[in-house]
Amino acid sequence: MKICIVGAGVVGSYLAKKLSEEGYDIAIIDKDSKKIEDLQMHADIAAYSCDAFDEECIGQLKDYDLYIVATNKDEINLSVALMLRAVYNRDRIFVRVDKDILSKHEIESFLQIEIVNTFKEIYKNVETIIDYPFISYLNELEEGKFIILSYRAKRPDRFTNTKIADLKDLREKVPFTLAVIERDEKIFIPKGEKTILEGDLLYILIERDRLDEFIDLSNIQFTPVKDVVFLGVSQVGRSILKRLYEEKKLKIKVIEEDIQLCEEIASEFPGIMVLNGKITDQELLKSERIDDTDLVVSASYKEDNILACIIAKKLNARKVLAVIEKPEYEEIAFSLGIDMPIVARKLIARKVYRKIRHRGLRDIFELKENVRVYEQTADKKFSGKRISEMPLKNSVVLSVVRDGKMNIVQGNFVLKEGDILIILEKENGENE
Repeated sequence: MKICIVGAGVVGSYLAKKLSEEGYDIAIIDKDSKKIEDLQMHADIAAYSCDAFDEECIGQLKDYDLYIVATNKDEINLSVALMLRAVYNRDRIFVRVDKDILSKHEIESFLQIEIVNTFKEIYKNVETIIDYPFISYLNELEEGKFIILSYRAKRPDRFTNTKIADLKDLREKVPFTLAVIERDEKIFIPKGEKTILEGDLLYILIERDRLDEFIDLSNIQFTPVKDVVFLGVSQVGRSILKRLYEEKKLKIKVIEEDIQLCEEIASEFPGIMVLNGKITDQELLKSERIDDTDLVVSASYKEDNILACIIAKKLNARKVLAVIEKPEYEEIAFSLGIDMPIVARKLIARKVYRKIRHRGLRDIFELKENVRVYEQTADKKFSGKRISEMPLKNSVVLSVVRDGKMNIVQGNFVLKEGDILIILEKENGENE
């Protein structure tokens, strides 16, 4: 498949590299010649330094199969998409937008394009940590019908000091799969005789509609989020703030260095305390009782974003969420104590993978470094075969979705055509 990406910023360049590594024929265009030169040095792609609105520029790429328009300006993205649709009659156009209003279904239908809204993808994670503050990771499958979440084992839950095999009675009440366990920064696929220790990070696959029942039966204890402090406010951060202000009964405070932005926020959101100051000022954070804050959100995209979160965590903020730009910082941020690092680029990339049915798969995403989860539909050649007969090198079937229901399976489970397999792949193949 030939894919053309418009915009070589943080999103476009990430997608170009990832899709090129997966074997797709990639072209990318951007007016910034330095960005283009950098990309050409690090990726096997066709890169053009030109203006997408120049007929000679986009015209030479008019025969591509899919277009991803991903500059950092919504208006430019929609204008380029409109041009591709109206002038060149291209029918597979994927557009990134940040503003919530521009992702409405009516706009998608009118322009006949597919839109991914950065804010919506980020907000799902923010809402999750507010509703379920014990979760530090969440990914959806099958349009949100199933989720993989992470939970750190802590007494008096059902998991701590329990053999995995002894969770059978809990599984019978609420079907779930323990996908992987992270212990001492090592990842392993668990076996039945393995004992879960306090502090283990468990990655659990479950039906979303049964999450509350699972929490209750697992005796997972948590304190509801009642107050939130924003450290800095970007466009996305402001959208998050607006949604929380309108939909959640929370005590909200904002610390922002830009005095004009402080005044705008104070005017737009009566009842929110707005403070003008540096988000990395430890004395300011101490004076504002950051140690007594349920959730700290930093979505500023500034260089001191992660540093501010580290300071907040050091000062004993209960939960810290950071929106970060660079995927390579995700694991570092997590290891430094940031409870939920969110990489917008990865969220958008996953949406793209879904749309292009990446390598014939229904969905694919990275759970941890070198650990991926993907969905695959069983075709005729697998119908009537047992799970144990499938060629699954370095992989394990977490569950099988049949008729919309999740089935916890073992090797003797017989597949039917149309079954959806949720599979975990670990690159080094080391299980325990």
